[in-house]
Amino acid sequence: PERGLLRALAWLGGDDWQEKAKGLFSIRRLAVCQSEVLLSRLHDVSLAVTKEVNNLRSKVCRCAIGTLGELFRTMKKHMDHEVDEVARVLLQKMGDTSEFIQKAADESLEVMVGSVTPARAMTALLASGVHHRNVLVRKCAAKHLLTAMERIGAEKLLSGTPSSTELLVRTLVKLAQDCHQETRCYGQKMLSILMSHKIFQKYLKQFVPSRDL
Repeated sequence: PERGLLRALAWLGGDDWQEKAKGLFSIRRLAVCQSEVLLSRLHDVSLAVTKEVNNLRSKVCRCAIGTLGELFRTMKKHMDHEVDEVARVLLQKMGDTSEFIQKAADESLEVMVGSVTPARAMTALLASGVHHRNVLVRKCAAKHLLTAMERIGAEKLLSGTPSSTELLVRTLVKLAQDCHQETRCYGQKMLSILMSHKIFQKYLKQFVPSRDL
């Protein structure tokens, strides 16, 4: 398996798209069958696979997106440190014109949110998606942010630092007023999670301008 990993990384480092596809398939197979082998080189593996998400060959791109999903599924919280960059790249793909690329990116993001530490997923989605200019990127980020918030719960969400709580409340209020109907729906559902907490009304009045209230 160790030799297989080195060979896969070498293929990904080359220029031949068919070898890149073989390298991605090898890493996916290792993730499923020999995941412990990936631990020592997980950062390098994640970087190499993430880079191929932007490959101009749609077959390589889609394979890379699926491989990231498999890495999240099998490596779980070991992937926490890779979440910020991977989420950014996958969310960017939601603005792609190809529907099957969008679907693959959405599925891998769903696996990510269900596998890593919810707070890490939430931070990455807040940083890379909810303020994006592209409507589809914002919608996707809001959808997965809702899942992460449901996993965390109102008590923990509102027990952070004042600055992080302010950022969260302001962001959700903005999403609840988004121009896209589905994004607004996700934003309203996230606000309803926080409304269950007795202290939320105070934060709402403290952090949100009166016009938004």
